[in-house]
Amino acid sequence: MRKIASVKIPNANAIRLMIYDKGPNDGVFVFGYDSKEDSSCSWDCHYNELDDAYEMGEDYGIQKEDWKEIDIPYENCQEDWISPVRVKGRLNGNPAWGKLERLVDGKWIEL
Repeated sequence: MRKIASVKIPNANAIRLMIYDKGPNDGVFVFGYDSKEDSSCSWDCHYNELDDAYEMGEDYGIQKEDWKEIDIPYENCQEDWISPVRVKGRLNGNPAWGKLERLVDGKWIEL
């Protein structure tokens, strides 16, 4: 499960947050963003429990009802991007770290 929300209390280190609950064995990530545009996060935190992530959101003025559910990431894609984005070459075992590509109309386009 992934959810996003806009920060309600002005804060220098984030204007929106994403929660990604990876399941009971992997915990919950909170990603913070300094841009409204879909992008890599500026920072992240890890929690064992979803309630702890929601509590962190409250520090930014986000209530449980403010979170909007979004799709989970495609396999081998970046977890902190909303749209399908992956490291170029990752699938063939030759990742080009720092080079990303996005799925657009069924084709992978370099960013």
